[in-house]
Amino acid sequence: MRRKPVVVAICLIAAALHLVTGPDYQGPLRGFVTGYLIDLVLPFALVLLLGVGLEEVPTLRRPVVRATAVFLVGVTVELLQYLDMPVFGRTADLVDLLMYATGAIAAVGFERLAFRAPRGPMAEGPGNVGT
Repeated sequence: MRRKPVVVAICLIAAALHLVTGPDYQGPLRGFVTGYLIDLVLPFALVLLLGVGLEEVPTLRRPVVRATAVFLVGVTVELLQYLDMPVFGRTADLVDLLMYATGAIAAVGFERLAFRAPRGPMAEGPGNVGT
């Protein structure tokens, strides 16, 4: 599966969710959607996006490093909110940390499943010889 188109589509979906799930959202699972969905989807998208946009940085080739960096940014945001410094929100919430971690870990798993190198006899072809 080609990485860039998939990651761009995921990022566009994450952006669209911001438009659909604002404070006026009245659909199903309102509490989860307005309180935590973006905290789950955004880290997922950011981990994948860093893998596309910064693939020339050797450290960021490793999904776990990207996931950790994204999670630590989320921890910083929550800490600043706890200290009454409104950054990307006003209310510190420990469940947000769980959502950040879940989104980042899910991205690592998704990346390993969706973008793994092909194996077996069909993998040998032009550009894949010797992999």
